Amino acid sequence: MPASVQEIYAASQAMEHRGVFGRATLLRTLGGTARPITTDVPAHETHWRVDLLGISVDGIDLPSAFSAWIRAAPISCRLTTARRATDWRPDCPYNGQAPLPPL
Repeated sequence: MPASVQEIYAASQAMEHRGVFGRATLLRTLGGTARPITTDVPAHETHWRVDLLGISVDGIDLPSAFSAWIRAAPISCRLTTARRATDWRPDCPYNGQAPLPPL
């Protein structure tokens, strides 16, 4: 099941305010992966790919890959048209209410 706009937005906000270790921990907690994409070069020249919530980005090192994901996540959130009028954050389908119980 694809991630909702709210999940992507919340993950990008949480990741933005953490250091590299906190970002890696959050990435692992949310089920994402960070892996080297170039293996035939020395360790200091390795490029990295971060995959999280359906968004994949590359960076020249792990911190730049995290930064690229943080920049890409809000862009994918903006592709949806449902927005709150007050602060333009993604609209919640429940409007603060709990979902209906099953029938």
